[in-house]
Amino acid sequence: MNEIPRSQRFSAERSAAIEALLANVAQEGTPENRHFQNTKGKRILISGVAVALAATGGAIVMQLPVTDKSSIDCFARAELHGNRFPGTTVTVGIPSTAERRDRRVIIEDALSVCRDMWAQHVLDPNDPDGSAHPSLHDRSFSYPIPDPLTVCVLNDGRAAVIPGDENVCSSLGLALKTDTVP
Repeated sequence: MNEIPRSQRFSAERSAAIEALLANVAQEGTPENRHFQNTKGKRILISGVAVALAATGGAIVMQLPVTDKSSIDCFARAELHGNRFPGTTVTVGIPSTAERRDRRVIIEDALSVCRDMWAQHVLDPNDPDGSAHPSLHDRSFSYPIPDPLTVCVLNDGRAAVIPGDENVCSSLGLALKTDTVP
């Protein structure tokens, strides 16, 4: 069996060294005091950041621009399971392809397109797949639109318009849309 060495008792010399160190920490201008003040400030800063993260639920809002405007996803509710979501994907096509090789039109305003989907009752948050039955579509554009709707950015760079405030993006692991390119 190994014996555990006992700690040495404080000698007068050791007590004097500890007392001198404490005096230097308390005296302004000494290296020990500056070190103590710097580390104290860091501890306060780290504590403040920890409190701020706890207060926001640890959510860090990441913002990205939409880089793929060929289609958008309009969510009926704030759910995302891999690439599956309740709602619909919207693409806009050109009636005649004689003018272009690509049949898709760039969608600049994802929010307006999804607001129109809601106003026509294309989206239904109570339906398992998020889509209303075609017989229920409202051609008068008078169906209620959720407020707020937020534009998030999917991992592939496309826009996703989701019912909820700005926190809905981070809650689903997505970035909030920004108009500035990083």
